[in-house]
Amino acid sequence: MGVSCPECEDFLQEECPLRAFLKFLLVISVILGLSIFLAPWLYTFLPYKFERIFNRLIMIFSLAAVLLFVRVRRAALTELGFEWSGKKSAQQIAAGFLCGFLVLLLFLGIKVALKQAVWAPDAESLVAFGLQVGGAFFAAFLIGVIEEFFFRGFVFKTCLGQWRWPLLLSLLATNVFYSLIHFVAFYKPFVDPTPGWIDSLRLAGAPFIALGGIGQFWPEALGLLIFGMILSRIVLTARSLFPAIGLHAGCVFFVKLDGEFFDFPDSVNRLWFSSGKFYDGVVGWLFLGLMGFVLDCVLRRAPAFHAGKERGCL
Repeated sequence: MGVSCPECEDFLQEECPLRAFLKFLLVISVILGLSIFLAPWLYTFLPYKFERIFNRLIMIFSLAAVLLFVRVRRAALTELGFEWSGKKSAQQIAAGFLCGFLVLLLFLGIKVALKQAVWAPDAESLVAFGLQVGGAFFAAFLIGVIEEFFFRGFVFKTCLGQWRWPLLLSLLATNVFYSLIHFVAFYKPFVDPTPGWIDSLRLAGAPFIALGGIGQFWPEALGLLIFGMILSRIVLTARSLFPAIGLHAGCVFFVKLDGEFFDFPDSVNRLWFSSGKFYDGVVGWLFLGLMGFVLDCVLRRAPAFHAGKERGCL
C-alpha cells in the first residue's frame, strides 16, 4: 500500500526502520521496567490484587505511550484512520455494528435449529436487564475503540509505515499479536501475600509460559486471528478505523448478552459449531468470513467510500 499524502511521506522519512524498531523495543522495556518497579509499592496501599495492579500499570503506560506518539506527530490521527468526519463516520460505525450483530444472530439461529444452543432466558427485572444491556453496550464500544486504535491503527501502521514491512507481513504480525495477547493470562504464577519485584518479574514472564499451552486454546486463537485479519481488511477498504470499531463492538455486544437468553450444552460439537464465544469452531470461522464479506460490500457500495479512497492515507 502506498502513501498518498505529504504528511505521511514526511512521517515515514522521519527515521530509518531499524532506529524506529529499536525505539519501540526501548519503549516496551521502559513500560515493563516501570510496571515491575511500581507494582509492589502500589500493592501496599491499593485494595486490588497484585496481578491486577501489574496488568493495569502495563495498560496505562502503553496507552500513555500511544497518546504521546499521537500528540507529537501532527498527522498521526489522520494516518491511523481515526479522524472523525461527522455523519460518514457515524454511518460506518452503525454499519459495522449492525453487520456484526445480525450475522452472529443468524449463526445463533442455525445453532438453535441444530440443537447446538438452547433457549433459556434468565429471569430478572426489567431494570436489571436494562442496566446489563447498557453496560454491555458501553463495554463493547470501549473495547472496540481501544483495541482497533491500538492494533489496526497504531501497531499495523507502525509495522507498515515506520518499519517498512511488506503489507502481508504487517497484517500477520499485527493480528497474531492481537490474537495471542488475549491468552497471556492463561498461565498464572503463584504470588504470595507479600509480593516484591521478583513476583513482578514472574508476572512479566508469565505470558511467554502461557503461550506454551497454545494446544489448549488454539481454536480460540485461530478464530481471533481470522477476526483480526477481517477487521484489518475492513480498515484497508474504508481507509478508516470506524467501520472496524463498529464491527468489533457489535460482536462483543452480542457475545456479552447471548448467555442471558441461551445455554450452550456441554454436548455441543465445539470444534464445528463453536461455543458461546462464536469464534472457536469451523462454522464460526466461516461466519466471520461472511461478516467481513458483507461489510466489505456495504462499504464499497457507499458513495463516501470513493471519496475516502482518494484522500485516505492507509
